[in-house]
Amino acid sequence: MPLFSRKVLALLAFFMSSTALAGETWVQGRATLHACVYAHTYEAQVELNYRNYDLPWGTSVYLIYGWGGLNNFVPYDWEDTQTIEVFASAPWTWSTTVTSIISTRTTPKWAEHIDFVWKVVLPNGHEFYEKGNNSTWGYYAASLLDIADRPCTSDGNFVGPMYPLSVTSIEKW
Repeated sequence: MPLFSRKVLALLAFFMSSTALAGETWVQGRATLHACVYAHTYEAQVELNYRNYDLPWGTSVYLIYGWGGLNNFVPYDWEDTQTIEVFASAPWTWSTTVTSIISTRTTPKWAEHIDFVWKVVLPNGHEFYEKGNNSTWGYYAASLLDIADRPCTSDGNFVGPMYPLSVTSIEKW
């Protein structure tokens, strides 16, 4: 095999392996107003997805999440924290959908982001947390402000498209 072909083959193998070294996270969401009156109750529906080609068959994935935003203009994070098991939606991909009331007319509180980490449990029992950084208490935050349209419905069902939400990796030491 000529030297040039070996170098191209080695470079191709490097790029293929380097793209599969880390987990990938993407989030989309939508919101609805539960009644067609001024700021009644907004509810968000958020779909969270995690993909990691390096994980072995039999890996379990859990989503640990909470809501963050402003309460009387004071920031808050990780409210109503929950842990749920996430099931595979495709090879090496886990997906789940969560919903929550993000604001009501009777309180000065509204959620602006969902805070989350992926807890990954390997078949041998080893655990690690996927959060996009190596900080001790880091996590992801997906912005609910990216939801462009929040239609009102009389039955509380979600209508309209899901919007991609920007995801930020938050470092906390």
